[in-house]
Amino acid sequence: MSKKDFKRFLDNRVDIHDPDNLQFLKDKLDSKGPGFCLAKWTQVTTHLGSGITHSCHHVGAHKIKLDELEKDPGALHNTEFKKERRREMLNGERPVECDYCWRIEDNSDHFSDRVTKSISSWSLPYLEEIINSDGTEDIYPKYVEVSFSNVCNFKCAYCGPAFSSKWTEEVKQKGTYKFIDYKGNNREFGFINPDEVQYLEKEHNPYIEAFWKWFPEAVKHMHDFRITGGEPLLSKHTSKVIDYLLENPQPNLKFAINTNACPPGNIWKIFTKKLNLLLDTNSVKEITIFTSAEAKGDQNDYIRFGMDYNLWLNNLRKLLKRCRKVRLSIMCAVNVLSVTSLYLMIPDINKLRNSTGADISMDFAYVRNPKFLDMRIAPRKLLDYYVLKATDEIPIDRIVENIKLKRIYDSICELQDISDPKELELTRYNFVQYITEYDKRRGTNFETTFPLLVPSFNEWAFVNV
Repeated sequence: MSKKDFKRFLDNRVDIHDPDNLQFLKDKLDSKGPGFCLAKWTQVTTHLGSGITHSCHHVGAHKIKLDELEKDPGALHNTEFKKERRREMLNGERPVECDYCWRIEDNSDHFSDRVTKSISSWSLPYLEEIINSDGTEDIYPKYVEVSFSNVCNFKCAYCGPAFSSKWTEEVKQKGTYKFIDYKGNNREFGFINPDEVQYLEKEHNPYIEAFWKWFPEAVKHMHDFRITGGEPLLSKHTSKVIDYLLENPQPNLKFAINTNACPPGNIWKIFTKKLNLLLDTNSVKEITIFTSAEAKGDQNDYIRFGMDYNLWLNNLRKLLKRCRKVRLSIMCAVNVLSVTSLYLMIPDINKLRNSTGADISMDFAYVRNPKFLDMRIAPRKLLDYYVLKATDEIPIDRIVENIKLKRIYDSICELQDISDPKELELTRYNFVQYITEYDKRRGTNFETTFPLLVPSFNEWAFVNV
């Protein structure tokens, strides 16, 4: 690659999906070390409600030490723990916590996320600067995701106390969901991790205090800033961020919010008006709203407990009508409960696209945990018919969306083929245990909501464990 081409490459003016470019970057990263990844410097997700942070969704979050935070609010990103991992990478080591990428690279010819994250627009331009660092520096991240609290009005089946206050309330009142694992050991779901205990909104929170000290300068360095939850629209700090951006415009900032799009009262109306004001005043470069659904109607409302599917669709229409320049991304957490009606939901999104002319994308994520909601436990005949039927509903021009869902289907079939039959049998039995208790606690009815899964459910209830 010529110096001119390399300059263009660093400026991210190349096709970041081109395998040749990905290979070139991988070779460049490997020249520094086989575990080198720019995301350790450029990306951060911080849960301010509990004070934990990480620089990649594949690694576990670690606690931000309050003594570090008192010295420098930048410790929201630059923790001593993270600096140690950076030094490992610069010294040619592979941090143990990053094993997800190592396993992909060592066992396949696929590019791992250390490459795809490093080639992103918020990473690649800083390649040379990071290569020449020593790992002790305090830097401002470029892709920032924050959660102010776990306050939420939903109790999604695949969620838990760390991300939902409703889940926390249920577990405190009724305890965790209990299971038997493959080796006969007792296991729990819904366990409240001591490191993830939340500060209440009314309490003084040193992490949020540090955020507001750090944010005015940090935002000037950000490419992307995304607020997640809980349900962000139920936190006063989300509104405070929007007001700050209106008063202190960041015209190069890509701003995003995750929302269930079903907040109570008039919150949605106020929110969409403020978004429109942000766009009309060019206070940010662009806005993307991320929301989730993976089934249709009652089945979706069962999975995403607390949701009203029809209200959700209506609120999305209102959003796109009021904020015509906003981008919308539908995130589908595909799981065993979404198998038989995902194909019915996709046409609703297609109608929304056609009626509004808006920029609406769909993304498909494979729910691997909890294991008893993994789609691989579904009967193959249902997967073959309904998941492939869902891919057929994706418009022909949405190639990436089709590929993602088809890739999940292929992965599930492969996992089914190599799964230990006994382990799969027990996981299905755990599903029955979970759903039975779920219905009991929440007043739902699995049999009437998922008639196509009932025969399998009844069969799985009597496995020999």
